[in-house]
Amino acid sequence: MDGAVTGQELPLIGEPDRVRDALLYAAVPPVPAVESPVGIAWLRAHVPRFCDGDPHARRRALVIAELDGVSPAELRERAQTVEGPLPHVLALAEALGLEKISTDAVQLVAAHYQPFEPDNPHADAAVAELVDALGGVPDEAMAARICLLVQACAATTALLTNAAKFDGTTDERLTRTMAENPPLRATRRIVDGTLVELDLRHPGLGFGYGPHACPGRAHALALAAGILDGEGE
Repeated sequence: MDGAVTGQELPLIGEPDRVRDALLYAAVPPVPAVESPVGIAWLRAHVPRFCDGDPHARRRALVIAELDGVSPAELRERAQTVEGPLPHVLALAEALGLEKISTDAVQLVAAHYQPFEPDNPHADAAVAELVDALGGVPDEAMAARICLLVQACAATTALLTNAAKFDGTTDERLTRTMAENPPLRATRRIVDGTLVELDLRHPGLGFGYGPHACPGRAHALALAAGILDGEGE
C-alpha cells in the first residue's frame, strides 16, 4: 500500500523489463537519519519504504507481522459497514486494534509522506499525535503501524476512485483497475547514480515488484472491495 509519486520532473524508465530490473536491484532514494523530534522526517527515517538492506528487512518484517494478524476476508467484511471519513483507514485501524487514531491526522501525514514533499509543521504535529494515540513509544514498531495507515490512505482512495470508472462486479472492477488504471503509477529509484522515475503502469506492477513490493496487496484490495460491496447494497 503506497501513494502515487509526484513532484519534480525526472528521467522516466518505462520499458517493463527495465522497470522490473530496477525494482529488483536499484536503491531507493535514502532519507536522513532522524531520531528526534518526532515528526514527518522521523517517520520517513523509521519505515521500510525509504531504506534498503538490513534496516529495510527488519522494518518490513514488523509491517508484515502486523498484517499477518488481519485476514483480508475480515477486512472486506468490516469495510462494508464502516461509516465516516476514509472508511478504508478506519476499517484497517479497527482491525489492527488502533481505533483511537484520527483520520485527519493520517490524511495529513499521507499528503507529506514522500521525501520530495516539503517538511510541514502541521504534518509533524500529526505524526506526534498518531504516536501519542498509539502508545507514545517512538520506535520502529510504532512507525510500522503508522506507515500501514498512511500508505493505505491515499493509495486505496485512488484505487476506489479509479474503480468507479468501470462497470461489473466488485472483483471485476478492481481487476480492471489494477490492469488499466492502477493507483500507484510511478516510483523512484537510483539507477546508475541518477534519480529516476519508474513507470508502474504495466501488468503485474500495480503494487510494485521486488523487495519493496507492497506487502499489503491483498489487504488493500479487500478494503476497496468491501467499500464497493457496501455501496452496492
